[in-house]
Amino acid sequence: MDNQTEPVTKEIRRRTKQACDACRSRKTKCFWEGVTCRSCLELEIPCTQERPRRRRGPVNRYVEAQKQLARPVNSSIISPSVYSTSPSEPVNNVLEKLGPSSLIKQIIDDWFELIHSVAPILHRGHFLERLENGDATRDLEFCGLVVSLCAATVVSLKRRSSTQYGSITIERCLEAIKENQLLESKNNFSLEWCQTKYNLGIALGAGRGLDDPSGFRFMSEAAMGVKYLLYYELPGMSLVSQQLLKRLFWLIFSGLCSVEMFGRPCIGLLTPQDNIQALRPLDMTDRDLDLNRVSPGERWHGDTMSYVPGLNHLSNLFLLWHSSQRLPNNNISGLQEHIALVQRALDELPAELRWRGGLSRPPRSNFGTDVQVANLYITQLHIRSNLLEQLELLAKRQSDLTASQSIFSQRQSIVEDLLEILSHMPRETLEANGHSLVPKIRDIGAALLDEVRMTYGSQLANEQARTDLRRLLEKLERLDFRPEFSRSGLGSQ
Repeated sequence: MDNQTEPVTKEIRRRTKQACDACRSRKTKCFWEGVTCRSCLELEIPCTQERPRRRRGPVNRYVEAQKQLARPVNSSIISPSVYSTSPSEPVNNVLEKLGPSSLIKQIIDDWFELIHSVAPILHRGHFLERLENGDATRDLEFCGLVVSLCAATVVSLKRRSSTQYGSITIERCLEAIKENQLLESKNNFSLEWCQTKYNLGIALGAGRGLDDPSGFRFMSEAAMGVKYLLYYELPGMSLVSQQLLKRLFWLIFSGLCSVEMFGRPCIGLLTPQDNIQALRPLDMTDRDLDLNRVSPGERWHGDTMSYVPGLNHLSNLFLLWHSSQRLPNNNISGLQEHIALVQRALDELPAELRWRGGLSRPPRSNFGTDVQVANLYITQLHIRSNLLEQLELLAKRQSDLTASQSIFSQRQSIVEDLLEILSHMPRETLEANGHSLVPKIRDIGAALLDEVRMTYGSQLANEQARTDLRRLLEKLERLDFRPEFSRSGLGSQ
């Protein structure tokens, strides 16, 4: 007797080579049943294949380069009828209406000479090459970047602006951008778009204050765009764009932390899932980024000096402050630990970035590194002062007298260090940091004023605090230049 049974025929499910939209969205296998797949048939939904397919794997740079070469030369020129009220000339006259070309060139040169070291988000060779090739007359986005750079420079260098920049003001720059719709040329994010938004956010924050809604919006949009580019577009970018994007990320992060320190709302940029080391920009000069596009004309300091170490150390300071704000409530020891960490954060600086008082410069230092030194040390003092204020509130609530005594001595040390920096640093070096230092110095002064009020019963301590406060206000008055008061004879000279 034959006990063998007939083999059971297994149903063959034919999996389509290209999944339908629903199965691809649900990440399930797609098996066709005639004109529809099995899943869509069971779910009683339309079975479509309309969504564009995304190819896996890295971008084939050779293929992309060939596609770029095959495109028509004028394909990148945007239709004027979409973005301008003047169809025949979309951006030709924007810079001409803003100011004389020689004045705009001077403003751009001043930005790269004086401000670039604390905001190294542009490659000078690339930028000037595009400007000289006339890209600002046919590329809305690049034109917007040029105008935003003028706005940031005019507001940052207020004393110079009042005597040399004529009629180019932040208001005129904003009008030029709005009237010509320079920020509405694309639906997707780009590095230039984010740089422009950042420049405008900085300009409005310095010119109109931290509570200005437009400044808040510009900075928030810059953060949103940078975050998107880092997580979706970074692998396909050039080395230059990758590094400039990472630098911009940390500048925005530092700015948002500063805004939060002053008690203003801000959007979150750094999350626990972020790989901080992967987001760090490399220590590279402009020449390192692109040897073929170094600065035209005379030799420029950024071609051979990298300002990334200073930016990374600045980021470290704000990372410590950011970490301190995530501590559990009523944690005095945690705040004390972070204050100590902030105080030691600049111990490993390279020689050109160390504060040396009135001593001579190290060999590799220049004006740009001096500007970074002022920014690093005053920021460190401001963060320490901010954390001390938080510690003082906790100590009062918990009646911790030991912590209160320590706070007084630390605040005195902060003020004395700040006065030393303000006394030895040239005014031009401090002013090249833009308006960012003034609120920090003013905030430290406000804490000192509270100290004067609180130590009223202690004559010796009160007298020392009053003396320091008077000296600090004198320094602040000289640094906080206000053109509107200067013209009326009330401003600092």
